[in-house]
Amino acid sequence: MKSPQLSVCVDDLQLEIKASLHHARDLGFRAVDVKATAGPISPAELTGTGRRHLLRHLSDLGLRLGSLRGPADATGYGDGASGERRLEVMRRIIELSSALRVPVVSTSLGRLGEDESETTRIYGALEILAADADRLGVNVAIETAGVGVAELSDMLRKLNCPSISACCDSGAMLMRGEDPHLVGDVLAGRVHLVRARDAVAGSASAAGYEVPQGEGHLQLAPFLGGLAEAGFQQDIVLSRTSGSSRAADLLMAKKQFEELIA
Repeated sequence: MKSPQLSVCVDDLQLEIKASLHHARDLGFRAVDVKATAGPISPAELTGTGRRHLLRHLSDLGLRLGSLRGPADATGYGDGASGERRLEVMRRIIELSSALRVPVVSTSLGRLGEDESETTRIYGALEILAADADRLGVNVAIETAGVGVAELSDMLRKLNCPSISACCDSGAMLMRGEDPHLVGDVLAGRVHLVRARDAVAGSASAAGYEVPQGEGHLQLAPFLGGLAEAGFQQDIVLSRTSGSSRAADLLMAKKQFEELIA
């Protein structure tokens, strides 16, 4: 079994795209994750010529575009007209991912309402994304942000589509009081991408918060062990969405992960 590969969310470096790619290379990463909902690497801005230039530039830097990130804000796929717009954005990103030969696109379900009609719209959106993913050879990974892993596992089981999987966001899970170390037990064979960030665990009465790797409740050895037992072999995207020294925090996280993966 091959080991997971480390990637970095270049948007967390808070630089324009070319500078962020260079910085990712200088930090020692060989794979990157990029937000594709807006900006230079998005369906709205990246033309056919631009795609060729991007792939050439990545090759020159020794970087692999490992994953794209679709809509991940609070607006949900079940939110009527805004949900339809979210769906169309995601569908275009799947097409872009296929054109760039990027194997996986992640997205969050957004706000999950208790209304039955919203649930119906969410399943309808996922079925459309599943058809697109199957047709274009792309995997859509649903982030564990805003949805419990047991609920997500149930949704994936009902969809029964190998092109729709889970993206384990360890920080989001910790902050909502879930245990990312057990994600392999609940989502065995279903995790296709990991967004790794540490956090102080939250509870029903108080939300947790993100911290640099090693200062929260994410224990790397059992976390990686659980993923390995679940058959996970894809990218682990290191992420740091807050703090004043994100690049240094990401480099520190990279070193900690490398010690165990090696």
